[in-house]
Amino acid sequence: MKKKSWWWWWLCVGVFGAARDDETYRRARKDGFWDSDCEWAYQRLGGETGAAVTGGSGDGVVFSAAGLPEFFEREVAPAAKRVRALRRDPLWPAGTRVALFVESRLRVPRDVSECFDSVVTAPAVVPKGPLAFRVKAVKIAAMERSPFERTVYLDFDSVPCRPSFVTELMVTLGAADVALADNYRGQTDDLRREHASGCVVFRSSATTRLLLARYAAAHRLLRGTRRGRRDQPALMVALRKTVLDDGLRLAHISPSFFCRKNTSRAVSCDAGCGVAHKPARYDAAAKVFGVGFKKTGTTSLAAALRELKIGPEPSHAGLVAATKALLDRDDARPAITLAASDEARAFADAPWCMAASRGGLLEALAAAFPRAKFVLTRRDPLAWWTSTRNWLACLKPFNLRRYAGMLGASNFTKTEFLRAYRAYNSRVIDFFKPAPHRLLVLDLAQKRPFPWARLCAFVEAWGACPTDAHPNAANSYLRNEFTARHPEIAPGPDDLAKCADSLTDDDAVLLLRGEVKKKTRFSLSGEV
Repeated sequence: MKKKSWWWWWLCVGVFGAARDDETYRRARKDGFWDSDCEWAYQRLGGETGAAVTGGSGDGVVFSAAGLPEFFEREVAPAAKRVRALRRDPLWPAGTRVALFVESRLRVPRDVSECFDSVVTAPAVVPKGPLAFRVKAVKIAAMERSPFERTVYLDFDSVPCRPSFVTELMVTLGAADVALADNYRGQTDDLRREHASGCVVFRSSATTRLLLARYAAAHRLLRGTRRGRRDQPALMVALRKTVLDDGLRLAHISPSFFCRKNTSRAVSCDAGCGVAHKPARYDAAAKVFGVGFKKTGTTSLAAALRELKIGPEPSHAGLVAATKALLDRDDARPAITLAASDEARAFADAPWCMAASRGGLLEALAAAFPRAKFVLTRRDPLAWWTSTRNWLACLKPFNLRRYAGMLGASNFTKTEFLRAYRAYNSRVIDFFKPAPHRLLVLDLAQKRPFPWARLCAFVEAWGACPTDAHPNAANSYLRNEFTARHPEIAPGPDDLAKCADSLTDDDAVLLLRGEVKKKTRFSLSGEV
């Protein structure tokens, strides 16, 4: 047997060693436990003295903003306006102020700055670096330099649910120096497991300032490691050091108050949470229904919701059964039952495209899911008619009567389909006039940028909002799901293009089915 070269063994050692390190990191990232990177940073802490700020007076809430200017429109502005609304409530604690701490390169819009009592610019001591690192560095600096005696720090995706949340958090803080929420369900080790950093309550004291100084130092130390991608490991390192060396007093925020996916049964203000972390993503009752009719961009909407991690979608079998019940018997109950599942949050296409035409589905959905939001996709009526005509005549003539029934059209003529299409859209818009905040109307015309900003703001998915990506509309006429599922009988793109070019509103249609080219003539008035 030929002896292997020495480099072979070094390669094996390197590959298996890297795989072992990756697995260790994945476990640490998933479970938030102490690892060698944390130990390395812990051993190097020392000499921190805390920020020069000695603390102000009164109670207050602090937010921080850094990164791209678009962050203000997507996340800061909606959160600021929500806090302003809470402050107008009589239950808001008197004298409690709100401050915004911003990166120096950002310009704060006037409508945002008016929501805060003060806007503070990050000092030059905030280190430069990649975007993710700067965002966390500004966040830590905001805590270090809070102008209040007792502070509630909130990330913008931590949504305060009621005006008394500050008072309740101060009760939790009590005589402790800092109050934190566990990052994981069933967490027992306070000093070797991560805590959540999206809601932090602390008082101004020498010990707390030392904790925050170590928080910043550990964040800088961990910057070059994989644990440095987030700020929770740095908080864990600083917390352990300050508790063991300086006697920091720690209180715990209940998971029923600061509701998070990892620790709480529900993530919703309606479920009794005082602060909800990313409720738009994790609240099972915050469903999104696409109620636009077919060929208006329903597939693009479904892809966009998946991109925003709003999901999952219902099972295909459940969708088929609900569609059949609604179309054949005007029975909306199977659709409501399907939508009620906690396992599904995103809904588009059938049966939801019949919400305003069959079985009173729209009214039933709005009543059954009061926190749900609705998206009406639509196109220019003539462009929609051309797309629909081509799709049915060249690809799915067997769906002709079924499609007309979905829309509520009495026959397959251009005049009747356009009438039914316009009436459908009008019914949806008129229904939501008393509650316009629950409806978003999107015109998804081809060759236009996808309206990400409007969709993200509507579903409150600001942090994950793309800027230039376009969702994959896999159900377009020339590249569709039927061809993908049935390539042996479906016409190809060239055949479909020829078919579409040969169509007029009154002509018969030439159908091409794979290798068997069979002329099937049917009237566009509805007779197959």
